[in-house]
Parts: sequence; C-alpha cells; structure tokens
Amino acid sequence: MASIFDYGWYFEEHFVGTDSVADAEVGQLGWEIDIISGGADTLSYETDEGATFLRFTGGGGDDDGSVLSLSDDSISLNQYGGFCRTRVRIPDIASNTLADNNFMIGLTDVVTTGEPVVGVWFGCVAGVMSFYAHSANGDVTTAFSAPSLTSNTTLVKGTIYDLELRWSGNNSNADPGPDTLVCYVNGELAGKQDGTVLLDSAETMEPKMAHWTTAADTLELDVFGFEAGSYNGK
Repeated sequence: MASIFDYGWYFEEHFVGTDSVADAEVGQLGWEIDIISGGADTLSYETDEGATFLRFTGGGGDDDGSVLSLSDDSISLNQYGGFCRTRVRIPDIASNTLADNNFMIGLTDVVTTGEPVVGVWFGCVAGVMSFYAHSANGDVTTAFSAPSLTSNTTLVKGTIYDLELRWSGNNSNADPGPDTLVCYVNGELAGKQDGTVLLDSAETMEPKMAHWTTAADTLELDVFGFEAGSYNGK
C-alpha cells in the first residue's frame, strides 16, 4: 500500500463536505471559484447509485462558465512519475448537448479557459477529447483514439468515463521533468506522447476544473472526483 512518504504531493477530491456549494469554497478541499465571462455555472452536489459528484450547469451565455482551482503555483512535475485522474459524465438530460459543451480538467497555470502555458490536462470541445502537455519549452497536443468512444474521439451522453494521465521518464532538462505522457479512458489506452514532453520540474501549476459553453445554453457536466500525485525518487 502506498504511503504519504511515497509522494512529493498528493490530493483527492470526492465532493463530500459540510460546506454549501454556494460558498466561495467547494468540496472537501475548498476549491476556489472563478467566473468565466459574465455568468457563472450553477454548482450542485448530487448523488447517483452510491456515488457523489459535482454538477456544473452552464451560466446561460456564450463563453459563460466557472473555473475551480486550488492554490496557485502550488505543484510541479518531476522525472519520477505521477498521475492525474478524474471521472466525468455529460448527463443524458433532454436539454443537454455535446455541441457547445466544453471542459478542461487537470493541472495548469491559468485560472481561465485560455490555453495554459504550463500543464498537463484533458480537454473536451463539444464532446471531442484531447490531452495536453504544455511547457515554456514547447507544447504537445494529442487527440484521443479509443474504440470505446464515438469515432474513437467523442464522448457519449450519459456515459461515465474514467480519465487518467500518467507521466514518466526524464527529459534531461536542467530541471528534469517527465518526457512521456500516457492517456487512458476507462482503462483503455487513448494515446501516448512518447519522449516528447518538455516540462521542467521548475515550472509550476495548480489543480483546475473548468466548464463553459460556446452558445447561449445551460449545458451540464458531472465531475465525480479528482485525484493526482507526483512520486518521490526512491
């Protein structure tokens, strides 16, 4: 069993807490809320067959939405490996659509929907999935390719997806970071950035979840949890 001493840093969030979701802090870890454009998402705690989750319901305007984040510039990635996992669903609700429904979940350096300079994350644009490894040294973007997705790339409404990124390897930077990033969806390989990741261990980022729409719609996203950790050298 893993110990706290195995990790340089580690956190997990299940969206179970005593605080109101309408407060400035969300979940067990107290995620900060930032409004995108003019209208924030409505955030609500929900349950589903023994699972707990946070539902984002769009603010109703073009580019409206919300970003949840923890502790700016609080973490970095090293050459010893690590992981980032989340569980998501675009609810199968009559008014909900894949079109104009977007999210970004992972570890990044911006508390907006703009493209991060530094980070590793999952990105969804109208249901189409990609994963990213960005650094001041160069960026890598890879589209999902997994048979369980529509056309190997696109989520299905009402389906829960476990998304995972695993980084590893030494890119031999002056401040060594990982050189490889592998993506899985429901345990199935969805893509690999093999030896091309350029992140420095000196580059900092923070955990982030963002949801927004690109039309005047109140579209939904469910996030069941978020877990990430970076291993120490042994």
